[in-house]
Amino acid sequence: MAKHLIVGGAGFIGGNLARELVGRGSKPRIFTRASSSLVNLVDILGSLDIVYGDFLDDVALRRAVKGIDTVFHLISTTFPGTQMESSVYDIFSNLLPTIRLVEICLASGVKKIVYASSGGTIYGEPKTIPITEEHPLRPKSAYGQSKLTIENYLNFYARSTELDINVLRISNPFGFGQKLLGTQGIIAVAMGCAYYNRVLKIYGQGETVRDYLYISDVVDALIRASERSGSSIVNISSGFGHSVMEVVEAVEKISGKMIQKEFVPARHGDVKVNILSNKLAKEIYDWTTKVDFQEGLRMTWEYLINKRT
Repeated sequence: MAKHLIVGGAGFIGGNLARELVGRGSKPRIFTRASSSLVNLVDILGSLDIVYGDFLDDVALRRAVKGIDTVFHLISTTFPGTQMESSVYDIFSNLLPTIRLVEICLASGVKKIVYASSGGTIYGEPKTIPITEEHPLRPKSAYGQSKLTIENYLNFYARSTELDINVLRISNPFGFGQKLLGTQGIIAVAMGCAYYNRVLKIYGQGETVRDYLYISDVVDALIRASERSGSSIVNISSGFGHSVMEVVEAVEKISGKMIQKEFVPARHGDVKVNILSNKLAKEIYDWTTKVDFQEGLRMTWEYLINKRT
């Protein structure tokens, strides 16, 4: 059985991936900071191999990578709303450690890296909808530019070494384990506002359109990528778009609660519409979504209610 390392294994995507791998009989290793919460993994801690360390710590990374076949790189220290002023921090905390991680993987005999890139920011304003992998890459945000730069380095290593690297340009995942009081993930934040009766901040008039994907489908794509030989760059998406206001209205309907809203100026780095084609994912990974938008919302809200009652 392949030995898996999840870099960022205590996060939203990483935690769900770890849970699925455990369910399949694996004992994945997760790499996370000592300060990270493991609350969503409490029931499977005995089935995990946990290595604590900072992404900037080479010694900790070497310890985590030792004996591993496949690395899932899910760490990001910045978010889509990141401002230009944080670009230098992004280079030091994301780009350089990723290059170092690849070098450590090469020295340790790792066979494959699966990287979670950003399908929502890497393309910039779309020229065509849905957006295919051949679309020009012109990010509007520092976050998207960082993801693109990391992809370029990973592509170089895929071309020049025997390491397989699969880049997944994931749209906007939601579901179990996403932070309700965070700054990322409009569905989770909206549900948190509905549950705790907080005010939801909406940028512009809530007209931006995004492609939303339930977390179990994201995990399925990550595992399929890890099982495929060779390198690739693939969109992972539902292929359908919903505006922010449509999302808010859907959350209000699911929860039965009206959300207090505060409309604030639109952010410069936000693209107006982002809907990704998932045709290539179907061709390469035999992957398709299994949970539609409404069903995903229902399961996410039901989990939230059951967890807190």
